[in-house]
Amino acid sequence: MKRLEYAYFQIYHYYHQRNQALTTMAPRMQTMYVASVSMGGWVLLAQALVLRFVRNAWFSSQEVAMAFAMGVFLGTTMLFHRIFIVNSYDEKIYNKFETAWNNHPNKQKAFAGAILVAAAPYLLMFLLRTFFPVQH
Repeated sequence: MKRLEYAYFQIYHYYHQRNQALTTMAPRMQTMYVASVSMGGWVLLAQALVLRFVRNAWFSSQEVAMAFAMGVFLGTTMLFHRIFIVNSYDEKIYNKFETAWNNHPNKQKAFAGAILVAAAPYLLMFLLRTFFPVQH
């Protein structure tokens, strides 16, 4: 869990540095949306793996699949808004890692790792679709 918190901190710090002229709410919301889109991607990847390899089935139409995906993204966004913004858990994470980050020698490498964690489900879904196409 600590590594995921550190990845969240890396993204939060990036948006905080980019938007210093703005209030602190803008980087908080941007980071929360990146985290919710990433978590939604992980949920959709797990769903795709189960449907592809366990059930050997797929959604009956693209509309149903899109409604499911939108529901997942809406659910993760509402959940993460509650956790990070309403309960201010993101500020606790930021305060927890701020001093360690200033002494960290590989800041760019850690940020690249955080971006990779956020984008990984979409890269894996692309590979799944490329190497294991759905047979209609």
